[in-house]
Amino acid sequence: MAGKSVRRKIERSVAITRAYLRIERIQKLEKISRIYLRELADMVGCDGCAIILINTDKAKILAERGFTKTFKKLEFNTDVPAIEHVVNTKQAIFTGDIQSNPTADYIPHGCPINSLICTPIMVNDEVRGIIHLDSPKKNAFNKKDMEFTELLSKEISTAFRQSFQYSQARHVLARDALTGCFSRRQFDADIVADITSAKKHKEQLSILLVDIDWFKNYNDFHGQPKGDKLLKKVADVIASNIRAYHKIYRYGGEEFAILMADANQDNALCAARRLQETIEQEQFRGEKKSQPNGKITVSIGVATFPSDAVKKGKLIEAADLALYRAKESGRNQVCVYIKKK
Repeated sequence: MAGKSVRRKIERSVAITRAYLRIERIQKLEKISRIYLRELADMVGCDGCAIILINTDKAKILAERGFTKTFKKLEFNTDVPAIEHVVNTKQAIFTGDIQSNPTADYIPHGCPINSLICTPIMVNDEVRGIIHLDSPKKNAFNKKDMEFTELLSKEISTAFRQSFQYSQARHVLARDALTGCFSRRQFDADIVADITSAKKHKEQLSILLVDIDWFKNYNDFHGQPKGDKLLKKVADVIASNIRAYHKIYRYGGEEFAILMADANQDNALCAARRLQETIEQEQFRGEKKSQPNGKITVSIGVATFPSDAVKKGKLIEAADLALYRAKESGRNQVCVYIKKK
């Protein structure tokens, strides 16, 4: 018996190590959870098991086996009794005869579960996930199963924390610190994805390049701090005057880019003119003192996929040429790309 117990303990340690080595370079919680769940299901006999992500008042299944046969859902509120208990108390549930004790209230009426383990996955003293095991058999799980599940929850906690940190870092990189717009790095990734999607669905895609006219005059006259405030305000005006599913980026310096999914040239031109007129009518502090025409204005270049270009570089170049023509034609206007004959 002692030899069997030691062997079982070694097997559990090997399972943890094997899972850790496989998730070391993975940052997506779904993939991490599937790896750990596979090891859990192999080590502990159960009819249903799941790793659940807790996010405020929502619970989402990251990985599962047999769980949805009983509960039918992949996402639900955290007011489900068993989940609510674990989240509020930060304590595990472990029972082999759920129907004959108060834990019966933790499962839906008519649910065939008798044995249940729910252990919290803690991140910074907060329940951010739950490992769920169930079986219709009584006393299907023993103390060793519970200990292994708790050990696994600690390992998953580390993976969760690293994944959250990675997501936060990606969010920071995706945004421009000054204006709150998406960053140039994000633009380079999104335009490729948007062109691919437009090709797949046979849709059009337009890009607007927006440049603040005579920004250097404003920045030199008022100083960089006020120049930064101007950039932020212009970004806010743009964001308030485009559709929610269109994306604005700080493209560089005083230049912004807008990706307009499923927008043809007419749609994009109409939006660009509306934006140009809105900014011209907006009041900006100090504009009369520093700007040649006494107003903050923008020039906008418009290009559309696939009529103007089908590749990322060529589409950006087309919008840039249209912007150049708008500025060369006197600024404070919108120009669309015109192909050379």
